[in-house]
Amino acid sequence: MKKIWARIAVALLVLTFVAIILCFYLDKFMYAYSLILVLFFIFSGMGALYKLKNDEYMYHKSSRRDEYEDYTR
Repeated sequence: MKKIWARIAVALLVLTFVAIILCFYLDKFMYAYSLILVLFFIFSGMGALYKLKNDEYMYHKSSRRDEYEDYTR
């Protein structure tokens, strides 16, 4: 199931890049820049989610006393 979603995401990403290039070619700069902004928001949101997952993992890992002492040494 994960492979299917990954392929769909990659296909949409490639399609978006093609649309950006096409918009620049057709002198539709506002559409191209808005697509770039949408991509920026998507990648920023993904980065925030991955950071949150990492912080949660580190909190749970450091809350166990034995592993916390091993981690700090």
